[in-house]
Amino acid sequence: MPKHVIRLLKNQDLPDLVKLARAYWSFEKITGFRPSRYQRIATRILKNASLGRIWIALEGDRLIGYLIVVFLMSLEYGGMAAEIDELYVDGSERGRGVGKALLRAAGRELLQKGVVQVSLRVGKSNSKGIRFYKNLGFQQRNKCLVMDRKTRAGW
Repeated sequence: MPKHVIRLLKNQDLPDLVKLARAYWSFEKITGFRPSRYQRIATRILKNASLGRIWIALEGDRLIGYLIVVFLMSLEYGGMAAEIDELYVDGSERGRGVGKALLRAAGRELLQKGVVQVSLRVGKSNSKGIRFYKNLGFQQRNKCLVMDRKTRAGW
């Protein structure tokens, strides 16, 4: 029986979420982490469920993992779609089913909400992550190349 509990984020969890998010950004080598901005955006999601959801995994009162999903309406997918923006489990807790439990909790709610497609990004060199997601039914879209551009003047 797992010792962890999965539930939606509450206001009082925000400081611990920010601490764990810093670890995730460091793990993924993502630059530019700004705690105040991160907390502000997470608060917007928390206050407006149409933007997304944040699930957390707790062992006792210690935050050991989290999953952030954001929503968008997609003509291509034929309805509401979701993107897993961040999924992170503390390094000492990996391999205990925490990530899978977070995804299962999210999956149940996304299905009830009518979400028709869930996407995510995983680093090409993250072989453990790729294997984890494939074991849960995610497939690589070989016909697509993910491209990004910062919004700024000069479109």
